[in-house]
Amino acid sequence: SAPSCFDDERAEVLIEDGRKYFFDRYGADAVVKDEDQFDVIILDALDPEDDTVIADMLYTDDDFLTALYKSMSDDGILIIQVGTAPSIHDPRPDLGVYARRELMFNLLEGHSETSHMFVYEEAHCGFLEPHSFLVVCKSDSCHKRWYAEADEIDYAIYDRIRDTKSEQRALVHFDGSTQKSYQVPPRAWETVYCRRDPEPFECAYRGLDLTKDIHDLAWDESEEEESSFEIKTAKNEKTGEEETRVYATEDIKKGDYVMASDLASSFAVSDDSLANLKKNTEIVGTGRVTVIEDFLEFVDYHGHHSKAQGSTANYVEVGGTFMMRRTEDESKANVGKWMPDHPSGKIPVFSPVYERRMKSFDLFLVATRDIKKGEEILKYEKV
Repeated sequence: SAPSCFDDERAEVLIEDGRKYFFDRYGADAVVKDEDQFDVIILDALDPEDDTVIADMLYTDDDFLTALYKSMSDDGILIIQVGTAPSIHDPRPDLGVYARRELMFNLLEGHSETSHMFVYEEAHCGFLEPHSFLVVCKSDSCHKRWYAEADEIDYAIYDRIRDTKSEQRALVHFDGSTQKSYQVPPRAWETVYCRRDPEPFECAYRGLDLTKDIHDLAWDESEEEESSFEIKTAKNEKTGEEETRVYATEDIKKGDYVMASDLASSFAVSDDSLANLKKNTEIVGTGRVTVIEDFLEFVDYHGHHSKAQGSTANYVEVGGTFMMRRTEDESKANVGKWMPDHPSGKIPVFSPVYERRMKSFDLFLVATRDIKKGEEILKYEKV
């Protein structure tokens, strides 16, 4: 590497109108070769709230944003400095000084090539107050990288960041733990997002409904009287085998939470971890392979993949809920997911609500109708 990044032989420094550069090379009529596309584009010119013609040209011009997308590779990402971090006291986002930022978000959310949008805040950016940054992705692969564990990020830094001439660390403020802190957007972003008009669907699920009861299973015999459920064994009419079943010991109203404590104890395992375990079972001579095979079978039956598009997380139930019988007939089921599917049929590409609360949406169950005392608890097969 060179003493200055600008002098590095791998860097090409162009001093010209950046907006014109993209229109000339990646405009509507341009034919773009793969080798001329970028993996990363960073847009950091002005704060979107700056009331200038240039800010309008950069942040609210759909044709310019389309040219940026055209310049990006299939897995490319666009990083935009989006101004001062919001406050929970800010008004509706399309009103006030941040209206231009909201317009830009709306354009990106509605763009056909947007896969995901992640927002984060950073205080070490040279301003007097924390500023916000937006990561826009063209593919689902971005989701896996964004939600990588701290150790994965630390290893990637070790593996990919070049040594410096000073022998000091190249990154001063960033490491794996810093990235983990970015993965949950601040509360203010959720609050302001939910002030949109009309209010986004998922904003009604920012926390459990305090008007509903929580019904749990007591595992300790001394707490049996407080338990809302009991476990019984019965013979399966089709197979003739004994199986466990869960029954209500009291009336449960529609919308009440079912075994929330047990569900909160579910464990997460990634697709990569499961793939590695599967490979272990294929190696001859490792011993105790049946233990791994039994575990994988348990995960396959009692686990489910996160609803988040591009996620690699699987949640496995280990409490009383895994003893509930399943039914292929949804009309016979009496418990289901707390968070219904989004009316659009898919999770929005940008939603601080989903980003902050996805695990709760993936896990918690509610009664889908009134359940009478003594009635068996049945879960829909596809939940």
